[in-house]
Amino acid sequence: MTRPRPAVLFDLGNVLFCDPWETLLLTPGAGLADRMGLDHALVAAAARRLWDRYSLVEADEHAYWGELGRALDVVIDPARVAQAEAELLRPGPHARPMLASAAAGSRAVGIVSNNTSFWYAKQARVLGLDRYVDPSLVFLSCRLGVSKGTAGRGLLELAAERADPARSLVVEDRRTHVERAAAVGFEAVRFCLRTSRGVPAPELLERISA
Repeated sequence: MTRPRPAVLFDLGNVLFCDPWETLLLTPGAGLADRMGLDHALVAAAARRLWDRYSLVEADEHAYWGELGRALDVVIDPARVAQAEAELLRPGPHARPMLASAAAGSRAVGIVSNNTSFWYAKQARVLGLDRYVDPSLVFLSCRLGVSKGTAGRGLLELAAERADPARSLVVEDRRTHVERAAAVGFEAVRFCLRTSRGVPAPELLERISA
């Protein structure tokens, strides 16, 4: 087994990239819920249920939209989804500078994310993650079958087997995940794209680039 090494591990949703399903479905005026005249609460409840399943397996995006449509008793047109994606799915304005800062430092760069296989592929392509990230340090719930919230040996515990917690940093938006990363032994910091407007504090960039 490869010896764990120092790394900077980024979450994706609400850290480097907008949260995909919330943005596509619930953005006021431009999301699919409003475009299709659907109730936000019903859409959110159905989408959260699907996320809990689709983010833990390798899955087909067409199947996801079909199942969501059946749950809401509507047909979700793929062309409408594609239009919403083109208009709404965006990286954070400082995502690439954060990745570049990490890559210029002394530690390897990785990803630790509760994510679906199809949205991760799109986020990785838009961000150009292959330029920054070590593939052996990509920890995804859809590939590993556990999430950051899984009891016992979850995603962060698996990450700790390859990234040395004592010498690694986790950048995460959710307080509960920051706390769990810290409990595993990682240095963990909270960065929220929504509340920060994408601008990392100078001290965070310093910690990322160490």
